[in-house]
Amino acid sequence: MTGKALLIGAATHGLTGVRNDVKAMAQTLRARGFAVQQLVTPQATRAGILDAYEKLIADATPDEAYVVYYSGHGGRIRGTDGRTIQFIVPDDYSDSDDDDFRGITDPELSVLLARLTERAPNVTVVLDCCHAAHMSRQSGPRVRALLRTKPGQWQPTYERVERHVHRLVAGGLAIDRRPLIGNDLAVRVVACAPTEAAFEDANPDGVQMGLLTDALTRALRETDGLRVNWSTLMDAVRRRVQAIVFTQRPEAEGPSSRVPFEVTELDPLDTLPVTADGPTRIQLLGAPLLGVEVGDEFAIGAGDTDLGTVSVTRLLPTAAVAELPPELAGQPLPPGARARRVRASAPAMPVRLPAGHPATADLIEVLAARPMLRPAEPGVRATVEVVADEQGRLVIRDDYGPLHAPRPATHADIAAIVTNLQRIAQAGALRRLAGDPDRSLRHDVRIEWGRVRDGREEPLELTGSLLFAQSDERVWFRVRNEGDRAVYVSLIDIGISSRIAVLNQSDPGGIRLAAGASYTHGWDEDRRRLTGVPMTWPSSIDPAVPRPETVLVLISDGPVDVSVLQQRGLRDGRARSGLENLLAQIADGMSREIGDAPASQVRYAIQPIDFVVSPTPPPITERATFLVDDRPAQPIRLLAPRGTTPTRVAVRIAELTVHRNRALGSADVRVDAVVLTGGPGSQPVYRAATMRFSNVRDGERLPLDDVLIYHGPAVDFLDIAVWVSRDTSGSLALSALLEQRLTSPAVQEAGLQVAGLALTAPHAAMAVAVAGAGAVLVNTAYELLTGVVGPSIGLYRTSLLAQEQFGIGRHERHPQDFSFTFTVDEVT
Repeated sequence: MTGKALLIGAATHGLTGVRNDVKAMAQTLRARGFAVQQLVTPQATRAGILDAYEKLIADATPDEAYVVYYSGHGGRIRGTDGRTIQFIVPDDYSDSDDDDFRGITDPELSVLLARLTERAPNVTVVLDCCHAAHMSRQSGPRVRALLRTKPGQWQPTYERVERHVHRLVAGGLAIDRRPLIGNDLAVRVVACAPTEAAFEDANPDGVQMGLLTDALTRALRETDGLRVNWSTLMDAVRRRVQAIVFTQRPEAEGPSSRVPFEVTELDPLDTLPVTADGPTRIQLLGAPLLGVEVGDEFAIGAGDTDLGTVSVTRLLPTAAVAELPPELAGQPLPPGARARRVRASAPAMPVRLPAGHPATADLIEVLAARPMLRPAEPGVRATVEVVADEQGRLVIRDDYGPLHAPRPATHADIAAIVTNLQRIAQAGALRRLAGDPDRSLRHDVRIEWGRVRDGREEPLELTGSLLFAQSDERVWFRVRNEGDRAVYVSLIDIGISSRIAVLNQSDPGGIRLAAGASYTHGWDEDRRRLTGVPMTWPSSIDPAVPRPETVLVLISDGPVDVSVLQQRGLRDGRARSGLENLLAQIADGMSREIGDAPASQVRYAIQPIDFVVSPTPPPITERATFLVDDRPAQPIRLLAPRGTTPTRVAVRIAELTVHRNRALGSADVRVDAVVLTGGPGSQPVYRAATMRFSNVRDGERLPLDDVLIYHGPAVDFLDIAVWVSRDTSGSLALSALLEQRLTSPAVQEAGLQVAGLALTAPHAAMAVAVAGAGAVLVNTAYELLTGVVGPSIGLYRTSLLAQEQFGIGRHERHPQDFSFTFTVDEVT
């Protein structure tokens, strides 16, 4: 079968891996016989993408395969009623306005896909983007969701984008052609769930790519010549991606039992072809697809003939090597020989060990006794490593930073380090646990969670929320069965320290939810109110950076004993379901038997709740209010990467027009601004500026003449606040007012010093401390202005991040009664 592929790459808002994604997909699909059209930046505009898609539909025929691929940013906005609209971000997205939204919404894409599948039943869509704007403190990976529109530009809202969709429908968009539940003629490969984040990073070859695209193209190359379905292929893709970022879970939606780029359906791969590798060894081809590990046992057979059992001794990029038993060594393999796994070893987490350290040999020896751990081979990416400090002490580090204080290289401390590594491996295996695609459970369980604020519930997103351990924050979790059949639900917490805890300990088989029933973890039955459970930070974990925590919601159609996750020692020998055996393997690291699933096997589904916990109290709240507050959401501000390379910038107020004076009257006016940014050693620095104008009247443009309010290095962030006030005779400039106030002992105790706003906060809490410094500065400036000149109008507030190139460019805003323009220019 021939095929055509439309590959779209929109390298907007700082993404650097998009062109590499399109190139890799083009090479992979051309090798499978596809004719490829590439549409990449700067041609990947809204009009360019829609025109190319329309042409693909117009030329489509039933006997060809079609692929539509997109790499770039995605966006998602939520209405007040909870409804959401998702969209992709073309090259000209920033040119959007109220009458011309340049994103391409999910309704538009669904209609285009429906029209394509009406003409051709063999369609695959691949979306390497995400729609949830989250930030990760992991070093390297960059999120592929639009954090926000470029500061100062037109901002999308649910109402604005909804009006755009309504205009399209009125103009002829055939919204009724969109299937209500998916499209059963198209396989839809997505980088993650709607509430999750997708990332790009450097791959093992040092090439920046989307994690999904890199894993997918490698898996397609490795399976060339093997007959597998999308479900099996995506299991391998998901393992690869989650080995780097566990919160990203790629999926194949739609008819996932299809062979890639065909309409033929296959059962999931359960046997592997076998080929000879010399007289005493064989290779099991395609072994990475099944997540084969060293020590796995396979039964070798041909037709009805059982040839014996072999054990895997070595893994290759596309196969596994096994030694033949003596009775088979030297004999030719019969045609059609295949291998079926009968015992699976626990997945082993690679750990990078310190080269040349005296304790490395001891670490290797102890690791050998732990089936879920192995030393990382050269060239293999390891997300966990043991490093030595200048004194030779050992520390476990992951992508977030150090996990504990340095330990001496004694036998007891080495044993403790390996125990911690084992716990991290167990947590990783549990986080990667996914529903069984062959026995998937369709359910109507609604999952909610949030925190308790002033006795009221505050719902939070299922992914990406930020909580604070040193606070009074308490959280709750709620599951509600909105279906017509009973289900069992378990809540499993994977904590900051990777400790696993079952939250429903009194119901280890799961909480039975009848149709219409609900359960809330955090509800105080005695006091009949929602109290929540407190957030804590383990004393054994270095409070250096915020860390992830996950609560898994396990939903099944029968009881599943999850208490095994907290047990240690020998298994009790009783008959267990396949899921219970898998959980037991995560708990003890032992191998598990694999056999045919009995009819009584439970069906299950898993929904993770991923969030980040900061070891600090929440930052100080800003009391000042502004007509326009352009700052990104708090988790994005606080989890943005730190320690970025300084960029020298000049910040100027270009224009300010007062359209209606309100309380200012025809009077003298002052404009005050403060700018805060990172400094040497992450110590923020600030500048303040005051501009004065006489007899300002309605509609008058103030003669600012591009007044400079900051000139110097920008590090990590660039905070700006601007006020407009009635001026009074003899009032001090804001810089003088701040200098007087910030030298007071009370303010210095808050962690501020006039000379650069030096922070006394520990390195652990630097991001929150910086946010607190910004709040102290803005609150202090507002209070000083109010005390000296009376009521002040907070005109504008923003925080420009290094990931956004500090908003370099021109920004026009139109707060009520004002027109305001400022510029950020990179200078040498």
